[in-house]
Amino acid sequence: MSVINCIKNNYTNAIIPHCYQMGCHLGLDGLNNYVILKGERICTDRKICDCIIFTSNNHIIVGIVELKSKTVYVSEIIEKLANGIKTALDILEECNDNCMKFEFYPIVLCKSLHPAEYKVITSRKIKVKGERYNIIPKECGIPFSTVISDLT
Repeated sequence: MSVINCIKNNYTNAIIPHCYQMGCHLGLDGLNNYVILKGERICTDRKICDCIIFTSNNHIIVGIVELKSKTVYVSEIIEKLANGIKTALDILEECNDNCMKFEFYPIVLCKSLHPAEYKVITSRKIKVKGERYNIIPKECGIPFSTVISDLT
């Protein structure tokens, strides 16, 4: 069974059709094989990102997405994205029995981001299980495929 199918089977109650909240969304243009999980439906005991997107081609790509329509609090974003990565790792441990390679993209989408906020967000790193991840700030509405292609 593929990783995506395993996630669809095991997390049916957390699946959502779009990564959207309060007027802010992540586009899904160009994605074929994916599943989106609502963060709050898989993790109720701590703060977590809004959406976790799993997609695969040759390897698994995981978008850890926090959607912000108004104020951006960097420490809260870091906590939510870190918890999203931890949750996604647990899901991959359960569903990735072929040991496919995977990459994480911790993304914060904002309707508007002041230059000072952008600088603070991009200067901070998320550390989970010894790995360090850069936070990717983008404007609401950008397609996930564009975020991925911009960084490869």
